[in-house]
Amino acid sequence: MRMDQPNNNPLISTKLNVPKYGSDLLCRQQLVEQIDEAGASRLILICAPAGFGKTTAVSQWIQSVAYPTGWVSLDESDNDPTRFWRYFVQAIYMVQGELSRETSPFFQQPHYLASSETVISVLLQEIAELHSDFYLVLDDYHVIKEPTIHEGLQMLISHASTCMHIILITREEPPLSLHRFRARKQVEQLGLDNLRFNEEECRRLFNEVMELNLSQQDIGLLSQRTEGWIAGLQLAALSMQGNRDQVIQRFSGNDKYIAEYLTEEVLKRLPETVQAFLLKTSILQRLSGDLCAAVTNEPEAHDILQMLERSNSFVIALDSVNEWYRYHHLFAEILETHLRKKYKEQLPVFHMLASEWFEKNGWMTEAIEHALAGGDWARASRLIIANAPWMLKRYENRTLRNWMHGFERSWLEKDPELCIAFAWMHVLSDEIEQAEMLLRFADQRVFPGSEIFEECQIEMCVLRGYIEVIRRNIELSLAYMEQSVQMKPKFSRYFTIGIELNADEPHVLRSRVAMNGYLTKVSEYFLKLRTVLKHSGLGILAYGSIVLAELYYERSEFEQLTYFVPRAIELGTNTLNFGVLVPVYFVLARWRKAEKRYNEMWLAMDEISALCREHNAPSHWSAFVDVYRVRLWIDEEAREKVEKWVESFAKMSSDVIASRHEFERMMLARAFVYLKNDEAAIKLLTSILHETEMKARLGSRIEAFILLSQAYQNQKKQHEATDCFRKAVGLAATEGYVRIFLDEGPEVAKMLYGLYKNKTASKEELSYVAMLLENMKKEFPALDIQIRVSTKLDKLTERESEVLALIGEGLSNSQIAGKLHLSHGTVKGYVYHIFNKLQVRNRAQAIMRLKESKKNE
Repeated sequence: MRMDQPNNNPLISTKLNVPKYGSDLLCRQQLVEQIDEAGASRLILICAPAGFGKTTAVSQWIQSVAYPTGWVSLDESDNDPTRFWRYFVQAIYMVQGELSRETSPFFQQPHYLASSETVISVLLQEIAELHSDFYLVLDDYHVIKEPTIHEGLQMLISHASTCMHIILITREEPPLSLHRFRARKQVEQLGLDNLRFNEEECRRLFNEVMELNLSQQDIGLLSQRTEGWIAGLQLAALSMQGNRDQVIQRFSGNDKYIAEYLTEEVLKRLPETVQAFLLKTSILQRLSGDLCAAVTNEPEAHDILQMLERSNSFVIALDSVNEWYRYHHLFAEILETHLRKKYKEQLPVFHMLASEWFEKNGWMTEAIEHALAGGDWARASRLIIANAPWMLKRYENRTLRNWMHGFERSWLEKDPELCIAFAWMHVLSDEIEQAEMLLRFADQRVFPGSEIFEECQIEMCVLRGYIEVIRRNIELSLAYMEQSVQMKPKFSRYFTIGIELNADEPHVLRSRVAMNGYLTKVSEYFLKLRTVLKHSGLGILAYGSIVLAELYYERSEFEQLTYFVPRAIELGTNTLNFGVLVPVYFVLARWRKAEKRYNEMWLAMDEISALCREHNAPSHWSAFVDVYRVRLWIDEEAREKVEKWVESFAKMSSDVIASRHEFERMMLARAFVYLKNDEAAIKLLTSILHETEMKARLGSRIEAFILLSQAYQNQKKQHEATDCFRKAVGLAATEGYVRIFLDEGPEVAKMLYGLYKNKTASKEELSYVAMLLENMKKEFPALDIQIRVSTKLDKLTERESEVLALIGEGLSNSQIAGKLHLSHGTVKGYVYHIFNKLQVRNRAQAIMRLKESKKNE
C-alpha cells in the first residue's frame, strides 16, 4: 500500500511576494534611475545598514519599470541549501514565462532538489535556453551564512547567460568573489551614499508627504544628525506629536540612542495592550492575525496588525490582502530586547504557543524551530522524530543537522528515537562514525519492556544492517536484518517511507547499497536478504529487487528479469521511490534493446518520463531519464541529437561540469568518444577514474576504462588503448561482468578478440575473455572476425578446477563450502564462473564436460 507524503513543509508564498508599501512614501525617482542604470549588470548589490530603505527602493524600482522580477524574502531558516534553492527556483518560475513546468526538471516539486550542485548545473542549462531578461531579488541576503549557498550563487552568477540579473539586498557585503565580478564589470553596487536622504528629500518627506511644515534649518539639522538614515527620519516624524523643538534638538543617529528613543517615544506611547502585543509577537518572523492571536491570546490581533500598519512603517504588509505582515527588522530587534527583559519567564510559553500553531497548520519546520527556541526539547524531539523520514526523503539533511546542534548531549543520550533519526542523517551524509556514536547512545537507553523497545530495536537493527552493507560486511548485515524481522511485525519507518539510498546513482548496482558493483558479494547478499525479509514489507526489498534485476541483466540471464523487473516496479511504486523506479526502467529499456525490441525500448523510456511528471519526481531523477536517452541515441547513430545535447555543455566551464553527477559526466564522456572529440573524452574520463578509485566504485571504474580505451583507439594510440582495456578486463573478470562489454557493440568485441589472440592477459583473464567472446558470437553473429575459443577445462583456475571435481563427486554447494573452508556465497560464485567458462547451464552439463575431458586425457 502506498504511503502518501503529508504536506508538512510547503513553501511560504508571502516570501515570494514583492513587499507592498503605502502610497504615502516618498517616491525617490533619482534612486530608482540609479538602480535602473545598474540593471544591465549580472549582479546588483544594494548594501547598507538597517533602516536605509534598501527594500523600499528596490520595491519602488520594480513598480516603476516593466521588467519581469521575482522576489525572495530570506530569513535564518533559509540557510538550509535545499530550502534556499526551493525558493530561488520557484521565484524564477513565477516570473519567467519561457520556462515550462511541464518540461523543466525543476518544477516537479522544487523541494525534492537533491543538492546545490544539481540545482546550479540544471539551472545553468535551463537559463541558457531563455531569451528575455529577468531579475531575481534576494532580500536580506545577510542572513545567509551557509558557505555552500554562497558557492552555488557564485557559480550561478559567473556562468549563467546574460539574461539573468541578481539583486542582493543586504546589510553587509556578501562573501562572494566580488573582485572578480568587478574586474569583469559584472557587478554594480549601491550603498550608503546612494541610499541616504539628502536635504531636498528630507524636505519633501517632512513637508510634502507628512505635512509637518518644518523650517529649512530644522530639516538641515535632522538630516545632519541622522546622516540621511531613513528609519531615523521616520522616527523623528512620528515623535513630533509633542514638543517638536525638543525632539529636533535631541535627536541623534547613535544606535543606542535610537533604541532608547524608540522605547521612550514610540513603544511607550502605545496603549499597554498594544505594547504587550508587540513584545510577545516579536519572536515571529512573519505575522498573521490567527498566529498572533494564538501567541498573545488577543482575539483582535488582526485588527491590531492593520492599525499598526496604517499608523507607521514598522509593520509591513507582505501580501495584497493584508493577511501576512512583518516588523521592520530594527524595530523587531528592539522589541525582542524588551521582551527578554519584561517576559523572560514567559518566553518559552510564547514559543510553545507559536510551535503549536505552526504544527496545527502544517508548518513543521517553524513548529520545530520554535520548540527548540523555547527550550521545549521534548516537543522538538517528538516533531523531529515524526518528520525526520520525510525530511531525509526530501534531502533536508542540513536542517536536521542544525536542529541536532540545538540539543545538549545529555538530552540526545537519553532519547533513543531522536538518536536514530540523527543517525540516519549521518549515514546518508557518509558519516558512519557519528551515526554509530548515536546508535550507542540509543543502545544505552532502550530497555526491554519499555514502550519503544521493539520499535527502536528494529530501527537500530535495520540501520546497522545498512551500515554493514556499505562496509560490505555481508554476514553481519544479514544477521542484523534477520534479527529485525524476528521481533514483531513492525517495519522501519525510514525504509517504509522510501528514503532514496542511491540519490546520485541511477545504476543501483554501482551504488553503496549494492556495495559499489562487487557482483559476487551482491549476489550472495541480496539473494539471502530476500529470504530474510520476504514478508517484512521493508523498503530495502525494493532495492533488493532492482539490484538483482541489474545483476541478472549484467550477467545476461534475462529469464530472471521476468520476475525481478515487475517486482521492482511494484515495490518502487508503493513508496514512489524514484531511486528504484528510474533504475528499473533503465534495466527494462536495456533488456528490450538487447532483445532488439526497439519500439518497446522507447516505450519504457516514455513510461518512466510520464511517471516522473505525474508524481513530481525529484528533479535529478527526471534529469537522469533525459540523460539516459543520449545512450540510446548513440546506439542508434542519432548523431544530430547527440551533438545538440553535447552543445548544452559547451557553455559551461570545467568546474561547472565537474559539479554534475558522475552519471551525467560519464554520459558526456561517452558522447565525446562517439563524436571523436577524444581529447575532451580522455580528460574527463581521467578525472572520473580518479574519483571512482578513491570511492572504490568498481562498475563505474570498469566502464570508464572501456571508454578510455576506445578514445585512445580513435587516436591510433594502440598501446594506451590496450593497457586501459586490459585494466577493464582485469577488474571485471573477478566479478563476472558481461553486459558492460556486450552493450558496447562490435568494436569492443574486436578489442576482446585482439586481447585473446595476443595472449597478453593472465590465464584467468583469458578464460574470462573467452567466455565473453562466446557471448559476443551470439550477440553479433555477423561479425567479420572468426571467434574460435577453446572450451577445455584448462580455462579454469586451480580453485575452480577443485570445485568442479567436487561437483563431479556429487557434493552440494554447502558441502563444497565446508570441505574447502569457504563461504556458501563464495562457492556459488565459483560455480557461476565455471558454468560461464564451460558454456553450460547446470551441474549435469558441467559433470558431462568433466567426463569428456577425462576421456580425452
